[in-house]
Amino acid sequence: MKVKLLAVIFLILLPVYAFSQDVLLTAKIEDVAVALDKNGKQYVRFIVNEERTLAGIAYEVGVPVMAFGSQVKEAKALKKGEILKAICDKREKAGRTSYIILKIIR
Repeated sequence: MKVKLLAVIFLILLPVYAFSQDVLLTAKIEDVAVALDKNGKQYVRFIVNEERTLAGIAYEVGVPVMAFGSQVKEAKALKKGEILKAICDKREKAGRTSYIILKIIR
């Protein structure tokens, strides 16, 4: 009985957790912001556009791309309008996509 209950709870909570995968992202930077996290360390947030299709209708949506830790110095050198090329951890949660930069490629 306990095993069945745990299995049901697991299956209910499974969609709540974010899934991720490593991808090569190449996109034009639409916006750049440098900010401090709760520990006072800098991070960089880019917004890039991503094409999507819904019911045969194509549209673009702004997607956040975050740089933390060792990637911040190189990310701060990138400006709005430049092309960002990076290996990223792509995350999807509740239908929303975001990226965390693992390595910027020059």
